[in-house]
Amino acid sequence: MDIEPNLIISSASQRIVEDGVPFKVDIYKLEGGDGWSLEVVTEDGTSIVWDDLFDDDRAAFQEAVITIRKEGAVAFATGESNVIPFGR
Repeated sequence: MDIEPNLIISSASQRIVEDGVPFKVDIYKLEGGDGWSLEVVTEDGTSIVWDDLFDDDRAAFQEAVITIRKEGAVAFATGESNVIPFGR
């Protein structure tokens, strides 16, 4: 039987508020994995996951903040603009 790898959650993961809109930024990787995954969860539970992995967890966090600011917090949270949220 194969043993499942542990999930490592970065200390860079945190809740942030941009323009009054709350977001949960989750940064994680599989133990022994080659990169950090980035997921931003909106207040209504919509999850946006980046396709690319990040070499550094701090770079992943910076990407989340930059993207939210570039798209606009409200547009990002409501799926407007070019953000395509996953269905629930």
